[in-house]
Amino acid sequence: MKSSYSKLKRCDIVVSSQAITGSPLMDPEALTRIGLDAIAGGANALRLAGADTVAFASTRVDVPIIGLIKTNRVGYEPRITATSEEIQQLMEAGAQIIAIDATHRKRPEPLERLFQIAVSNSLEVFADIATLEEAQRSMDLGATYIATTMSGYTDARALTEGPDFELLEGVIALGAKAVLEGRVSTSAHIQQALDLGAHSVVIGRAITSPQSILRGILEGVKR
Repeated sequence: MKSSYSKLKRCDIVVSSQAITGSPLMDPEALTRIGLDAIAGGANALRLAGADTVAFASTRVDVPIIGLIKTNRVGYEPRITATSEEIQQLMEAGAQIIAIDATHRKRPEPLERLFQIAVSNSLEVFADIATLEEAQRSMDLGATYIATTMSGYTDARALTEGPDFELLEGVIALGAKAVLEGRVSTSAHIQQALDLGAHSVVIGRAITSPQSILRGILEGVKR
C-alpha cells in the first residue's frame, strides 16, 4: 500500500521560480534568490526548472524542490521532463520531487518508463496533466501529486480565463493529492482551491516575473 506521507503538506503554497525565455533572470543564482525571497514571504516549496538551478538551490533552501527540465524537441509536444536522462539529471541535482508532463501526447519515451524510474528511486512524481483521463492514468502509474498545470495548453481542453477549478474538482474527486497550477494570480484563487480540497497550490509568473507583471499593469494605461 502506498504511504500517505508526502513531502508537500496539505495547504502548502509552492512558488514556481522560473524565467521567461530570454529574460535576464534566466540564471540559477537569480532564480534561487527569488525563491528565497518567496520563502521569506510564506512559500513552503519551490518549483524550479533546470538541473543547474535545482543543484544551486538545493544547498541553499530547506524546503522541498519540485524539479523539472524544459526541452523543445522536434516532433514532440511535451517539454517538461520527458526523458529518463532528464530525471537522472534532476535526481543528481538534488530534486526530491520530479515534475513530468503526463499528457496523452506523442512523447520521446513511454510515460510508464519515466514514472517507474522516478518511483524506483524514491522520488515523488508531480504529474502535470490537462484532463481527468490523464490524471487517472498518472495515479495508476504512481504519481504522488496531480497538478492542473497543462490545462488549456493542449488540444484536449480549452484555456480558461483563470485557474481551471472544474478540472481541479474532478481531480479531487478521484482521491488524488490535487494541486492547482496554472493562471493562479490572487489570494481568492488560492483560497478557493484550498476550500475545494486542493492539497496545495502553485503560483508562479504572477509574482516571480517582473516582465509579465508590468505588462499586465500597463495594459490599461494610456501614454
